[in-house]
Amino acid sequence: MLYTGGVDAVLRLLDLVRRELRARDAYVRLGAPPTDDPLLLVHELRPGCMLVVALDEQPPDRNAAQHRIAELAQAFTSTVHDAMEVLETGLTHPPGDELTQVLADLRDATSAEVALVVDRQSPVVWGCSEPGLPLRDRPAARRLAAAFEQLGGEGEPASWWGAAKADEPEAGPTQHARRALREAERDHPGAAGRLVTAVRALVALDDPACALGQPPQPNLPGITIKEIAGLYQVVLAFEQPYSPLRAEGVMRRALPVIERHVLELPPLDPTPKGGRVLPLRRD
Repeated sequence: MLYTGGVDAVLRLLDLVRRELRARDAYVRLGAPPTDDPLLLVHELRPGCMLVVALDEQPPDRNAAQHRIAELAQAFTSTVHDAMEVLETGLTHPPGDELTQVLADLRDATSAEVALVVDRQSPVVWGCSEPGLPLRDRPAARRLAAAFEQLGGEGEPASWWGAAKADEPEAGPTQHARRALREAERDHPGAAGRLVTAVRALVALDDPACALGQPPQPNLPGITIKEIAGLYQVVLAFEQPYSPLRAEGVMRRALPVIERHVLELPPLDPTPKGGRVLPLRRD
C-alpha cells in the first residue's frame, strides 16, 4: 500500500521544499531527469529517482538553493528511500500481476476461454486471466450481460461492436457495451469474445444450480468451479466441449499458487472521503 509512513515523509518533504524555496511546485520524478530548464532544480533521491523543484524565477544563488534542497532531503533520507522503493515497486509490478499470469497459464493449460477469481461473499472479481477486461465486480458484469442480450439479435458477438443503430441512444447501455467490446478487441485481438464469455460466466454464477459447474450450452459457457481459502472461487469458462475431469486435475495443481497470490492482494480501499495526492511523475 502506498500510504505508509514513508510516503507521509515524502509529502512533508515536498511541502517543506515548496515553503523553503518559495517554489511553484515540487514533485518526485522516476526515470530520466527533466530537460535543462533554468527554473527547475533537481536533486537525486536515489538512482533513477529525482526530487524536482519548479520555481517562478531563477534563484539569486543557484548553488545555494541546490545545497538547501540537498540538506532538506538528507533529513528525510531513510523514510524517503523506503517510500520510493514502495512506489517504484508498485509502478513496476502492480498488485495482482502475478495472479493474472497464473490465471492466464491456467486458462491456456485447460483450453478455457477465461479464468477468474471471484468472492463468494461480495460482488468483487479479484482476478482475471485477461487484465484489460472491465470486470471489477458482478453488478458491472450483469449490466454488460443485459446489453449483450439486446445486441444478440445482430448475429454473432464478432459483429456487436460495429456501428450503432440509428435509433440507439448515444449514452445507452448498448453503446457502452459496444465500446467495451471495441476497446477489448483493440488492445488484445480476440479479447472481445472472451469478455462476452466472462460476463456470461459471472452471471451464471448467480444461479445456485451452477454451484457444481455446467457444460457449454447455447449462449452459456461451460463452467468449472473450485473454492480456495473458504472465501473465493476459481472459475474456468469454456465455449467448446471440454473434459471436466482434466480441467479439475489441472486446477487442483494450480490452486495453492492461486490462493497464495489472492491472499497477498491488498484490501480494496473504501470510497474515499477526501485525501492527498502524492505528485509523482514518470517518463
